[in-house]
Amino acid sequence: MTKHLLLTGVPGIGKTTLCKNLAETLRDRYPKQIKGFYTEEVCSKDRSMKSSRIGFDVVAVDNKTRASLARALPEGAQARGPKVSKYTVDVNSFEQNALPLISYSGSEVTIIVIDEIGKMELFSHRFKAQVMKLFESDFVFLLCTVPVHSIPFVNSLKGRLMLRSLKLQEKTEIALQTASRCFSQQNQ
Repeated sequence: MTKHLLLTGVPGIGKTTLCKNLAETLRDRYPKQIKGFYTEEVCSKDRSMKSSRIGFDVVAVDNKTRASLARALPEGAQARGPKVSKYTVDVNSFEQNALPLISYSGSEVTIIVIDEIGKMELFSHRFKAQVMKLFESDFVFLLCTVPVHSIPFVNSLKGRLMLRSLKLQEKTEIALQTASRCFSQQNQ
């Protein structure tokens, strides 16, 4: 039986979009059993900038909360936190806002969406510990996105039993069917 689903693929292939669509479909079927977050790009309103993306936010699945994950700092500004490419990660904001969205301590079957388990998020040791705890829970179905490139922590997750990993080559409806089937089996 598949218990968790990891969506992987190159940047821009549609992992987050598919994850959102899956979560919406599952939320329609199981409205009180889904929680978690998406990671969304934050774009500048100033179109004269060379690149309009200025960072990333964590957004609750229910769209009720949004918080900073990382931002590109102006040239010459001092980074106060770990960096991934041109982005400085706000670990404190991430932990304060994302961790409550993926907390679980009950005994009811719950779907938890984590978009994504990537370099930025993994600067949080508390996040890593929480993800491991969720993977070990008997009552949690995880729907996660992970980068296609090798990250040791993500590689350790991919080797677990009861996990299905789908590498997106192109946008597909197969993942939606797989996620629905996985959760239906667990919910019986």
